[in-house]
Amino acid sequence: MSLTGKPSLTTAAPVANDGFWPDLSLSDLMNRYRIPSEYADDTISWGLSLALVRVNEQLERAKKAVLVIPFETFDGYLESSSAAALKVHYEHAVYSYAKAFLLQQFSTMNRRKEAENMAKESAETEQYWLDESKKSVAAILRHFVPGEEHSTKANFFVGLI
Repeated sequence: MSLTGKPSLTTAAPVANDGFWPDLSLSDLMNRYRIPSEYADDTISWGLSLALVRVNEQLERAKKAVLVIPFETFDGYLESSSAAALKVHYEHAVYSYAKAFLLQQFSTMNRRKEAENMAKESAETEQYWLDESKKSVAAILRHFVPGEEHSTKANFFVGLI
């Protein structure tokens, strides 16, 4: 922790991905997505690592499509195409998923009742960030697997009548 109260992760090395998808920055997560400074460094790293795995699983079909073209990496594909916005979608999908996960961890931290901030940990806030992630995943899948429906909602419920 620095003297400013911000975690020291803002200057940490990028989090290594699987070799196909791009590495991502803890600094970008902290700064762009305003992760609360109360989190321990390990919690933030774990949240981003988990988000990488979960989003990569959702994008397995897109990865296979790129490998068939053939390109060895997502960045390699992006360099030869006019689809640079896909990298923004990938980063947003992972960072949004990480934020949804991390905000739910906030309620388990030791803190005074007066310091409680329901907006940080509400189910609606979590759902918002999961939906943001899913929208970007859907945009990537539409690019590589056109002609199919790709959900833009992380969770949906069906009511039986």
